[in-house]
Amino acid sequence: MDLSTILYRVWIAYSAGWGLWVSAGMYVWFCICLMVIARKGNTNLWWAGWIPIVNLHVVCAAAKASRICFWQLLIAAVALFAGIVLWMPLWILVWMVLGGIVWVVTWGRICHDRGYAPALGVLVLVPVLNLVLFGLLAFGD
Repeated sequence: MDLSTILYRVWIAYSAGWGLWVSAGMYVWFCICLMVIARKGNTNLWWAGWIPIVNLHVVCAAAKASRICFWQLLIAAVALFAGIVLWMPLWILVWMVLGGIVWVVTWGRICHDRGYAPALGVLVLVPVLNLVLFGLLAFGD
């Protein structure tokens, strides 16, 4: 069994129902936490955390990063999407790593701004712990 068959079977199982509900719940939790984090950080567009591409701007604004941060995340997302559509595994891997680095650095800045160690930004890459991190940053002291 090759990698494409395995990924196809995982996709079918995931999209059969339960995975979509889990993803929707995780997205709602992320958006609520992002809005609270941005509001506590006095970010102007805190309410835009629900809008899929604009929330990248909200994350960068909450991190008090430059506009380059937003463009780096946007380019990584578009390149990753193109790699998935055209099925270029090496391209996907490269852009996942590059986008992941920017994502970790950005959340590290948010952690520092909220009074936590910047190294906690690495937790955004760990599937369940990232939800805990978002809650800690949003609702922690």
